[in-house]
Amino acid sequence: MAELTDQEQQNREMSFRIIDELWNKRNYDIIDKEYDPLVEAHAFSEPEGIVGTQAVKDWARKYHDAFSDLHVEASDVKAIDDHVYGRYRLTGTHDGTLRSARGDIPATNNTMDTWGLYEVRVEGGLVVEEWNSTDIMTMMAQLGLTPE
Repeated sequence: MAELTDQEQQNREMSFRIIDELWNKRNYDIIDKEYDPLVEAHAFSEPEGIVGTQAVKDWARKYHDAFSDLHVEASDVKAIDDHVYGRYRLTGTHDGTLRSARGDIPATNNTMDTWGLYEVRVEGGLVVEEWNSTDIMTMMAQLGLTPE
């Protein structure tokens, strides 16, 4: 396996920092430090897209509001050129309303333990594009929101 360039290592470390600070510690200020102001994020849960740092903050808050103990753990994180790719495990208790474009989901008080994939593109030391793909079907089944 080839060694990472300094830039690739910095990008990889940034992805871990974002996961820890934003998703686990709820430090929304990290977005202003690590994301381009015009960042574009893509997620199945957001069909209209997520554009700009305020939209990324709102997206994260939505999940923090719905899962008070939300935790994300990254694995198999690879940095190649200006991209970082990884898997994540997502756990939490659904004890708040999950706001959704398809209709709000009241708290079920069930727990979820699911996974996802992410890709980040970095330019000039800032995240300019991000893709997240969470296993929503498993999450919804664990929350008791799918037919038996």
